Amino acid sequence: MAMASSCSPLVAVLVALLLVAATCRGDIPAPDCALCASAAARQLAGACRGRADARVWYDYCFARYDDADFVGLPDTGYALILLNTQNATDPEAFEKAQRKVMARVAADAGDAGGGGLARETARFKDGVTIYGLGWCTRDITAADCGLCVAQAVAEMPNYCRFRRGCRVLYSSCMARYETYPFFFPLDGGQSADASASAAGDYDRVVLNP
Repeated sequence: MAMASSCSPLVAVLVALLLVAATCRGDIPAPDCALCASAAARQLAGACRGRADARVWYDYCFARYDDADFVGLPDTGYALILLNTQNATDPEAFEKAQRKVMARVAADAGDAGGGGLARETARFKDGVTIYGLGWCTRDITAADCGLCVAQAVAEMPNYCRFRRGCRVLYSSCMARYETYPFFFPLDGGQSADASASAAGDYDRVVLNP
């Protein structure tokens, strides 16, 4: 599982009570969710010891702790962007196609029946499929989820134009597209590890650290 983390410096006296929350993507089987949440908790405890707040993103789950109450409050104040180092073939056409996919993802994310998860796919050409995903932490409303994912999608052209893959990660939601299957059910019975092997390398951009 891919991982990214952020630990904010301690800027005041750390209170004894910290609010901790973890959530998994809505398509993740329960056993995998439990494993991911445990790994995220270990990462928080090890890498972010002595910090006032911290966040850990994995492919399957997200975990966070803070000394302020964040439950139910959409948070886009911190962003981590991961962009594939490779450009797509026929970049102009690809960019147009992936924007259509991600626009549908943003619209679906606000659906009250979606459980904070939106998935879309579209055939591009030469056997390439674009896979789009948006998901939110379970503490925010469907309307706020839609707005959060829409904001993440709107950020993509600023950093990921023409790129084969992109992820925008906030503390309340994320949006992602790839040219390989990465959400369940996987195409053709592929394993998640086999699909991830097609990912390639990613650059990292941090906003509002």
